Amino acid sequence: MTNKSALLFPAFITDYTRKEIDTLTSNGIDFTDYVRVASDKLGIRLPDFSYDSEEYRNDELLAQVIAYLFGCAFSDLLKNNAVKPNFGAGYSMGIYANLYAAESISLEDGILIIYRAFELVNELACNGKYGMGAIIGLGVDDINDIINKSNINAEVINTNSEFSYVISGKKADVVRTLDEAKNEGALNAIPLNVNTPYHSSYLGGFANRFAKFIEFIDIKKSQYPIISTYNQRIVDSPSEIRKELVYNLTEKINWYKTMQVLLNNGVNEFYESGAGKDLSKGARFINGEFKFIRL
Repeated sequence: MTNKSALLFPAFITDYTRKEIDTLTSNGIDFTDYVRVASDKLGIRLPDFSYDSEEYRNDELLAQVIAYLFGCAFSDLLKNNAVKPNFGAGYSMGIYANLYAAESISLEDGILIIYRAFELVNELACNGKYGMGAIIGLGVDDINDIINKSNINAEVINTNSEFSYVISGKKADVVRTLDEAKNEGALNAIPLNVNTPYHSSYLGGFANRFAKFIEFIDIKKSQYPIISTYNQRIVDSPSEIRKELVYNLTEKINWYKTMQVLLNNGVNEFYESGAGKDLSKGARFINGEFKFIRL
């Protein structure tokens, strides 16, 4: 059987393996160089990275930046080891590192996109008002029934598998949904360390302004096909990438369907390009003949 591979890029980092820096260093990659580039582009001195850093865990912008930088660093590691993917996909904000790996954007422009997206959505006065949560063990109809019966201002914004979902909305309503999900027998229902309702209808009003900003970013054709997490189409041209960047911020996504498309295209090897192993852990609930590889 011919092996086909795909690079997968996580969004936020929930748990480090604590081997990330050693792996990069042993492959000749100095992660501090990536942090320095981000510091210079943002015009601020980012804190030195530590696995136990509360700043990189609790500050939403810094959490996105550090996840992006790890994604870029690991993609460079894979490139240095002659890994040539057939496809790629980025989980939510993982799209930015995916575009860097595909040579569509520069490391610096990825930082600019992250900052502008954060700057826009922060106009919602997100601190403490909005949130996201994960529900495992219920079907989507069960979750929507909970939301509809109680007139809750929350919505399912991502499908990880047939029984794993992410919700987004007003924080109090997200918490209510999680509590009701537990009462309905969910195996797990937990809030995420995010204060922004990503991928929800609350962000729809920012689409045009974000699109106008993206027009000024230098975007090149990707070096491999990228599968959209919004509608699972192939994204490779600059015009389609610009559309996808907006969809990825303001529309619902479906990681489960994205993985199915990759599998249906013959992908049987996945490289999780980033810190932690959230994507490989989640893939345990997806049927198919495939394996995850880390260098």
